[in-house]
Amino acid sequence: MYIGSVRFFKHLILTVVALLIVVPTVCCIYFVNQYSNLKVQFAELLAITEEPGAVEEPAVDDAQKDIPFASVYASDKIPEETTRALPYQLIYPHLYVENDFQYIAETENTVYLTFDDGPTSLTPQVLNILRDHDVKATFFVVYRQGDEAASLYRRIVDEGHALAAHSASHDYRIIYQSVEAFLDDFAILSDMLEEVTGVKPEIFRFPGGSINTYNRMIYQELISEMLRRGYSYFDWNVSSGSSTNTATRDSIYSNVMRGISNKQQAIVLMHDAGTSATVAALPNIINSLKSSGYKFEVLHNKIIPTCFDYPN
Repeated sequence: MYIGSVRFFKHLILTVVALLIVVPTVCCIYFVNQYSNLKVQFAELLAITEEPGAVEEPAVDDAQKDIPFASVYASDKIPEETTRALPYQLIYPHLYVENDFQYIAETENTVYLTFDDGPTSLTPQVLNILRDHDVKATFFVVYRQGDEAASLYRRIVDEGHALAAHSASHDYRIIYQSVEAFLDDFAILSDMLEEVTGVKPEIFRFPGGSINTYNRMIYQELISEMLRRGYSYFDWNVSSGSSTNTATRDSIYSNVMRGISNKQQAIVLMHDAGTSATVAALPNIINSLKSSGYKFEVLHNKIIPTCFDYPN
């Protein structure tokens, strides 16, 4: 009987030995071949990127030589399509602003009051309080239709406040799907604001802040693209807690005063949407801060941005 015989086991041993030799040899040949192909592909790619004229760099005149790299692209004209361009860099060529990213020295004891998510029915009340106390603020607005909203956008500008972009839809699940999706949303709001007020926003605030649960996969790419286009974004270092359902006049006041304590420059997150507690707390906040020696300013692209730290 063959199976179980000495001859069977000799053949089995020879077969195993052959497999131990043949399989590694075949694998080695395959990987050597793949490595060779990769070397060829890399050499071709290197030749393309190093070939003179293969990539058209933006023209830089003598006046721009000392301007940081990011601002070379900050113009109303998008760079020509190149082998290095990403798809989203080629859309919305008008979404560029001039910005040399040179910042002014900030003075001490300065507060930047910022209001998100307006305009709403609360915005006129906020504007009235700011006017009566001779205080300027920054409004990170969303898209609203109608004559009343248009009037409030214009009032923000006319009364010397900063009109800044926030979001058209404010729908995190949509705008943070991709860089393209964010730009789609941003363009809708920016175009409308420029048409209604004649002002093209140069600063903005990411909905939820620059780093949040919804944009964690794209935030670095998204931030880089917006900076490349010349825009400045601002997070905050003091939160009033005004967006919560439990916010009250006293809680908002306490959050702001406690958050500003010992800060030389404070960017305060507030909302002119949702609870009216913000309106109730605002006069006391302004009076207390003035009594403590603070002054109020508006944000612009010459102010050093307050940005969230990248997670480790």
